[in-house]
Amino acid sequence: MKLHKPLLVFFLIPTLLLGLLSGCSTTREKKLEAKGLTLMYKSKSAAGHDLADIRLKPVQLSEGQVRQQMRSLKYEELSLFGKKKLVFMPQDITRMTRILTKALNRAPANKIVYYELETPGGSTEGIVFPSKKVLNWKFSTIQGGSFSSRSFTGWGGSNWRLVPGPGQHYHSTKKLLGSEASENWIEASLSQPRYSERNNPAYQEPAPTRTKRKARRATRAPTRKQAPSPPTINPELEKKLQFLKDLYEKNLVDEDEYNSKRKELLDTYL
Repeated sequence: MKLHKPLLVFFLIPTLLLGLLSGCSTTREKKLEAKGLTLMYKSKSAAGHDLADIRLKPVQLSEGQVRQQMRSLKYEELSLFGKKKLVFMPQDITRMTRILTKALNRAPANKIVYYELETPGGSTEGIVFPSKKVLNWKFSTIQGGSFSSRSFTGWGGSNWRLVPGPGQHYHSTKKLLGSEASENWIEASLSQPRYSERNNPAYQEPAPTRTKRKARRATRAPTRKQAPSPPTINPELEKKLQFLKDLYEKNLVDEDEYNSKRKELLDTYL
């Protein structure tokens, strides 16, 4: 009987470990799905080896901070006619801001937030997590286009990179021959400059309303009124007045005759 116990223990322990591992592998992460948005927590190890040396920091963010960060994220297509575009459109930000803020503020230790957003152009998929004084945004696809560092990804593929804005920079990954910037990974400062709507390519200056136009007119400096032009003098009258004056100065007419004749001329021509 004593000889059978070691054999029993030898076979029992591997069986229990196998059952535990299989049970862990089948355990599903909690997932939230609503209106084309999938959001869930994932362990840091599940996001890849790039996150192994990163220490996650708990944060308390406001919806305004998260909204500002989402508005500032841009990318560009690396093609002949590629343009800079917004990662998240205004309607996407409206859908995601509140739930993403709660997810970041309530994230368990060593957990990152994974999301997948359905857009008209395709899915936008990535992870977001805080570390030190930055919020990390790493994308695998943006509006249906998968990230690739190669110049050509094949039929149906696309090649893009994120565009760092104020208070943002690429995450740097250490390689054997030095460091390499991850162009699908942005580290955005939590104290980055306030984002202006005027920097948004989708933003359009609204046309001024009638009320605004009236207000602008009221605030304008009053224009200086032009002085009335002097009345034109009849050349004939001017000639006769001058002749009468010459007669008076030569004492050919007295003062009464001069004044009387002058009044008569003015009454005639004016």
